[in-house]
Amino acid sequence: MNSVEQSGHLMLTALGMGPGKARYTLNGKEVEADLAPVALVELLPEEEPPDRVLALCTPEAKNETWPKLEKLLQGRLCVEPVEVPAGDDEDSIGKFLEAVTRAVPRDVDLTVDVTHGYRHFSFLTYVSVLYLAALRGVRVRGAYYGLLNRDAPSPFLDLRPLLELPRWVHALEVLGETGSALPMAELLGADSQAAPVARDISRDLRRLSEAYLSGLPLELGLQARKMGERNKPLRRLLRDERRLPLERELRDQLAGIIRPFELGAPVSGQGWKNDIALSEGELLRQAYIIDDLLGHGHTATALRLMNEWTVSWVIWRQRLDAEWLNYGKVRKRAENLLGAIVALRKTPDLSDALTEEQRSLGAFWDELRALRNGYAHHGMRRQDLANDKDIKGEVTRVLGYWKTLKSLPGFSLSLGDSPGGLVLVSPIGLRPGVLFSAMMACQADENREEPATCLIICSRKSEDKIDEALKQAGYGGRFEPLLLEDAFGGGREEIERLVKDAREHLIGADEVAVNVTGGTTLMGLAAEAIASEARRFARPTRRFGLIDRRPTEQQDADPYQAGEPFWLDGPEDDDANRD
Repeated sequence: MNSVEQSGHLMLTALGMGPGKARYTLNGKEVEADLAPVALVELLPEEEPPDRVLALCTPEAKNETWPKLEKLLQGRLCVEPVEVPAGDDEDSIGKFLEAVTRAVPRDVDLTVDVTHGYRHFSFLTYVSVLYLAALRGVRVRGAYYGLLNRDAPSPFLDLRPLLELPRWVHALEVLGETGSALPMAELLGADSQAAPVARDISRDLRRLSEAYLSGLPLELGLQARKMGERNKPLRRLLRDERRLPLERELRDQLAGIIRPFELGAPVSGQGWKNDIALSEGELLRQAYIIDDLLGHGHTATALRLMNEWTVSWVIWRQRLDAEWLNYGKVRKRAENLLGAIVALRKTPDLSDALTEEQRSLGAFWDELRALRNGYAHHGMRRQDLANDKDIKGEVTRVLGYWKTLKSLPGFSLSLGDSPGGLVLVSPIGLRPGVLFSAMMACQADENREEPATCLIICSRKSEDKIDEALKQAGYGGRFEPLLLEDAFGGGREEIERLVKDAREHLIGADEVAVNVTGGTTLMGLAAEAIASEARRFARPTRRFGLIDRRPTEQQDADPYQAGEPFWLDGPEDDDANRD
């Protein structure tokens, strides 16, 4: 069979017993022949002749009909017999299939004729060709059955669409079961000679598949809408060009799978995402995608998208949806709120600031983030993400709470009794000008409102200077002294006590500004510790220092001259690190 393996275009035919003359027709041409494969060789387009014919023969057909085929094609084509059993019991069916698949080499073009032979040979040959096309790289150019008429022309029926139909059914199954449209895209656009519309639809299906499997809900929504608009071109392609049976049902099933992913309104252009509104409908659409990913076993992708969905839900609840895709301005703020809920839940003396609903949300977010990070880093940790019982328990708990969250609950997200806004933290030493300058630095920043609360690190001696410094700065808002009993020699216990006293004022802050200059060394260390605690509660936090370039005598004589602020943290550093 080495010569067969070198062939580029094979004809596979079956031979029966007692063939007779018939006038075969194909594409407007007619030829008379004793055997259908001989007629088919004549009727195929000149540019598509086979190089070789493989004839499936029972022992009886090999003795009677095979010599006729060999004689009729002698000098024109190389013909080889492939002996097969009659297929009249279960064992012979398997042997028939093995004989066919063994005879046809990989990666060849194949034309099939199933006119002659026993009736069940047509079905067995059909199954064999499906196998060869799917798993051996065989390209089916055509499949024909001669409808024999003794007293009228015998047309060759083109059966190739029947070979294509199972592949389309399989492609739809794959799409429905995994979300991958790649097999369908391959069916449409694999052929380099495919029509431009076929290549365009194939491209859209590939993009749809990539968006789904990558967990990109907006891109998926856009591609799903594009596929919805492709229904008419797809109908013409499948019905008119490829003559695919059941094409309407196939298209209806495809639309049924894709339609729930579609964006609620059409978008286009360079900045198309800016036109997508964060609404109840959009959140529900994305929740459907998450459930679909979970249903198809794409747990890691679903958890990553669930993480972003939860942030979007917080934005929607806080009515910050005008720029809901802006991480620096909006999404970061929502993440910080969720992070604060987690930190409060883990702090025993502050957990009462949360409602029961918030504590449940915090537990969910804490476990979701841990799972999401584990999968995002591809399991580069000691835990076995695939088999660890603790991981499976976390996934179960996260998915359990997800059933509640995806219904868009309306409980409050406000934290404790904090007024929110900007919280200023600053030391005050024996020179009150440092507190004055810190307040003036905040008030001079056009991007900041006046502090809602001022936390002032002080000693017994400097506490009396607070009122005057704030009055000189024009501040009449809320303030709380944080008193150091020993501003010079106090240690870690003193700092920890101040940090604990500051917590309740930090948890609801929209932003925390921390002056780390002024007063004693211990005061500066306490300010740094409070900044770290604010970050632990996921509050946007920026530290700054103050410079007064005047001589000491002038500072003592006129303390209420604003010093020059310099910010130690940029705007991108004012929240917990995002991984």
